[in-house]
Amino acid sequence: MPHYDMNDMNDMDDFIFSNYLVNYSKKKNLEDLFYAYQSPALRNTFVNDHSVAALYMITRGRSIMGVMDKIIRQNLDVFNDVESVVDFGGGPGTFLFALSKFKTLDKYTNVERSEAFIGVLNVLVEEFLSSSIPHTRVDSISGNYLELESQDIPTNDLCVFSYTFCECDNSLASISGLVENSKMVLIIEPGTPSGFNNIIQARDKLIEKGFSAIAPCTASNGFCPLRDSESDWCHFVERLNRSRIQKHLIKGVLGYEDEKYSYLLMSKYPIHSDGKRIISRPNNTKYSVSFDICSEKSGHIVAKKRENKNKFQIVKKSIRGDLYSE
Repeated sequence: MPHYDMNDMNDMDDFIFSNYLVNYSKKKNLEDLFYAYQSPALRNTFVNDHSVAALYMITRGRSIMGVMDKIIRQNLDVFNDVESVVDFGGGPGTFLFALSKFKTLDKYTNVERSEAFIGVLNVLVEEFLSSSIPHTRVDSISGNYLELESQDIPTNDLCVFSYTFCECDNSLASISGLVENSKMVLIIEPGTPSGFNNIIQARDKLIEKGFSAIAPCTASNGFCPLRDSESDWCHFVERLNRSRIQKHLIKGVLGYEDEKYSYLLMSKYPIHSDGKRIISRPNNTKYSVSFDICSEKSGHIVAKKRENKNKFQIVKKSIRGDLYSE
């Protein structure tokens, strides 16, 4: 049963906008932050202002939660078994709010160097989650997660790295130690070639640590059909509605945005999928649909209407990121 409805994001938007000082200078700081995020490894993305941290939750936090929502829905059986989470660089707790829509955690630990983000997290938890998930223990470790030793990190069912590796070039070197106490790992990166490269590097290190891929990878033996591609990379797109306040803050014209992302979900205990992941945008015609799948064999599928009309009607509704079963 859901405990936090994503529709409540509108209420959260209103709460943040009315309770934190919003003026030209704050919106200018937010614009500067967005500019920094265009090249996060080269520019300063640190947030030390509570108002900017709160506005970030409306602008980027809402979009990131939409991506998390999609990943959780596609792997709900896996996430239902999660009782404890360590969120490295968790900002204002976006993953906590995303997962709380589906289940109640025993413990959520946010490892975050920004006191402003931690402060906003505490306020939002008290306002929006304290009554619906009163038994969830929400803690924060203030500091740079790259400086932590494994003994400093609580044992957990799942650790999360959401849009964190893209902000620091040397962060991937520390992942082996950071996941020592975790059963599963979730990584989300921008859906760019650079973001996918971070995913591949992290995947290699996690395989060395004994982890196996759950999603999106469906090829066996650690094979990745897009690893050496010069023209494509593994990424997905989620169309997300923008709120009135979000549009205002980002000076948006459209009522939606298409968030491109790459992700990786791995576990120390192998979990097998029931199909093959669609990794390209399906090409639909009146009589056929074709797409590429994540497979160690021939990865191109062509489903023809004349061969199986019922199956064709089902397959033609598929989008990139769905599972395809033969």
